[in-house]
Amino acid sequence: MLKVLNRWLLLLFVINIAFGLTSQLIQPLFPLYLRDIGATEIQNALVISLGNLSSTLLMLPGGMLIAKMGKRNLLLLSMALSGSSVLLMAFTRDWTLVVPLNILFNVSMCFFMPTRMAIIAENTTPTNRASLFGVMNLAWPISGIIGPIASGFLVETLGWGSVFVIASTISLVSILPTFRAEEKKEEKEQEAVKRVKGPSILDRRYLPMMAVLFALQVFVTTSLAGINMILPIFLEDKFKLSYSLIGMFFTGSNVLLLFTQILGGYMADRFGRRRLLLICLALTPIAMGAMVLVDNWMVLFGLYALAFGLQSMTWPATLAFLTDLVPGELRGTAFGLNMAGSRLGFTIGPLVAAFFYSAPASSNPFLLATAVFILGLPMAYLLKERTLPESS
Repeated sequence: MLKVLNRWLLLLFVINIAFGLTSQLIQPLFPLYLRDIGATEIQNALVISLGNLSSTLLMLPGGMLIAKMGKRNLLLLSMALSGSSVLLMAFTRDWTLVVPLNILFNVSMCFFMPTRMAIIAENTTPTNRASLFGVMNLAWPISGIIGPIASGFLVETLGWGSVFVIASTISLVSILPTFRAEEKKEEKEQEAVKRVKGPSILDRRYLPMMAVLFALQVFVTTSLAGINMILPIFLEDKFKLSYSLIGMFFTGSNVLLLFTQILGGYMADRFGRRRLLLICLALTPIAMGAMVLVDNWMVLFGLYALAFGLQSMTWPATLAFLTDLVPGELRGTAFGLNMAGSRLGFTIGPLVAAFFYSAPASSNPFLLATAVFILGLPMAYLLKERTLPESS
């Protein structure tokens, strides 16, 4: 499978696993960490949402910096920021002090995510685009399989400090392979930016579909982020699960993502990106809505894995769709704008979910998440596929 990747992509895959591990060691159980250091559900959501708000505001500028600073430099900056911010969390036991550190960690994503997508995009062709995004996206479930269960075990045996130190070490060590990455197009891109005023993302050829994709990301991630923030707390409150079992809950769902990324990329290239998006996004809220009806954590796990598995199948198609939409010099900006929509959803979702979780019926966040997801479905119907000439 990895034979389809060149040296640049292989290095990026390794760096992506390191970045993913740093995130997955922390984020799935992060609400429980904040609760342990004294944060209420609303304060918990505030910490998470402020971090995501920072990445919402900086994701587009992060994408625009690619041509000016270079992909390798932005990757180095992202790993340095993530490693240092996580290391400082190891010595923090006041939730208010976690706020700026979590903001710094989220800012690191603003440099990593658009850069990663731009590197993959420039190494694909229209015929293999979604499939290659699917292969590269395997870095996320690989780190997601290892991270949450390892985090739960470490918390129970060594405490939260060990989780942050290990996550930080992984992130900082990944700087070494990043130095070995060779850039091929940066000088040409920088010269083009200096000499010629290129196309704008505001051009009417691109803006309508970019706006649709942005709105779709907001609705989908608001729904999913709300569930992810409340779920660890819900599992501890209702089912009295240990940290290890809660971590295994997320690890198990990531196993499914190993298959959905390859399958989603293959099906998108073969049967059409828009068609796959419509089918998967239409089925996802059915699984989400059923989560309200169950009273067994194992059944809940199955529905959660199904919902996120279906939604994850759309990742390669969405990224390929976006790559086809704009010329090469605008892809960093386009990826940044698309990720800004995603981070905006991650900002809104936790706050709304925490508010509804405080209501008498604790299943309300799942009902709300389902309703929000359904509101985003019309956006998928408005998408229109387009393939630019390969030279762009």
